[in-house]
Amino acid sequence: MARIGRSVLIGLALGAAGATSALADTAVLVEAGDQRLREDIQWLVDRGVIDVSTSTWPLPLAALENALIERRSTNLSRADEAALDYVTKFVSRQKRTTIGVKAQVNTDRIPQLGFGSQSLGSVTTSAYVAASTDHLAVKLQANGIIDPLTNRQATFNMQGSYAAASLFGQVLYVGQLSHWWGPGQDGSLAWSNVSTAIPGVGLRRGTDRAFETPWLSWIGPWGYELFLGQEQRARSLPDTRVANMRLYVRPIEGLELGASRMIQWGGKGRPNGLGALWDALTSNSNVNSPGQDFSNELAGFDIRYTTRLLWGNPLTFYLQGIGEDEASGRPSHFLALGGLQFKHMVGATRMQWHVEAADTNASRVFSGSGRPGYAYGHGLYRDGYYHQGLPIGHAIGGSGYMYSAGLSVIPDDTRYHTRYSARVLYADVNPTSQAINQAFPEKDRLYGGEFSVSWIMAPMTFRAGAMMLRSANGNANDSFGVFFSTDIPLYIF
Repeated sequence: MARIGRSVLIGLALGAAGATSALADTAVLVEAGDQRLREDIQWLVDRGVIDVSTSTWPLPLAALENALIERRSTNLSRADEAALDYVTKFVSRQKRTTIGVKAQVNTDRIPQLGFGSQSLGSVTTSAYVAASTDHLAVKLQANGIIDPLTNRQATFNMQGSYAAASLFGQVLYVGQLSHWWGPGQDGSLAWSNVSTAIPGVGLRRGTDRAFETPWLSWIGPWGYELFLGQEQRARSLPDTRVANMRLYVRPIEGLELGASRMIQWGGKGRPNGLGALWDALTSNSNVNSPGQDFSNELAGFDIRYTTRLLWGNPLTFYLQGIGEDEASGRPSHFLALGGLQFKHMVGATRMQWHVEAADTNASRVFSGSGRPGYAYGHGLYRDGYYHQGLPIGHAIGGSGYMYSAGLSVIPDDTRYHTRYSARVLYADVNPTSQAINQAFPEKDRLYGGEFSVSWIMAPMTFRAGAMMLRSANGNANDSFGVFFSTDIPLYIF
């Protein structure tokens, strides 16, 4: 893990060196959770129209804006132009001052399974105001939750709020934004937006441009994020802190490589100074006495590769491996995730398919018995790798597995921009019935499906659908829920 940490620190040094060639002109950030936006960006990236990371959120708007400026402008299909039109309009709206409200309904309180944002209770209502200048951005968002998913969640939070400044191509921000680190469509082993976001301070490279000097240009487009935060409402060790790092590069067309490291450290009654943080960063925090470790750490890598050899249709392979522990300064006891995406046209309709498998049982990697009850847990940080009872990593929590397949159908609809999505899944959750996993607190095997439709009645956006989860073991854990969400800007100027 120490080597991954040092790689990120080297990336930060390189960022300072290359800052003058990559000046960001906006500090606006886009947090994880907008499935429509991610699908359109991935379509354009995998079709070779733009070049930007789709695996590291929150996404700097400057990176997306720069990718649009440098986009390919020839041999575009009608679907390419429609996706470009939506993303371009999205960028334009984000740079305007907006006052609005949001609402999300989740009738059976089913935990979020996938990238798309969902209410973390029966009902979530929000009010927000966002404004930005060339180098500053502010968004204030107040959220109220009725009947939260867990008894650890607050009924009020400021998730979605942040203040940011851009300088020399970097974006420094403070706030409470949802993250997603990794190429997965239905889950991330490292950091996902399943739980309430962790508030803190972050530093990101504002654009993904490659170095201009030939000595470093071989790295290709690249970026990083550093994040320091503090968990809320932790019970076993209040005021637990986090130090998370990510570095990603795209050395050749179609290939993105990422490395992530997540650290829980400090807390009430524990060392909270820079020395303790440095010990965690340099992997000097592990000791042999149970319960005395200074930190709980996960680290690993991810790969995403797209080829367009199938008659120009993008075929994408992706993998993510996260070590739950370390051996000799390297990640060990891996969790694994892999998937496949395929994008094509049927007439004027866009089709985006994916299949994915995730194994969150340490040391199993889809084969053998592994170490049940080990992943996302810790002897000292007994709340584990969870925030307010919900996983920080994959949605099912530790020690399980999930197989899923999905399809997004995007017709050639320039009026309402309607799209349809469907997904099926099979999962083994919480086989040791760990109480820290309040998303799925009991051992069970589940199968289910989801269908949704989203549309736009400018400037309002809507999404509605239904999801079913049934117990393959005959337990009384069946769920059927209807969900609905809307974002209504009341004033834009």
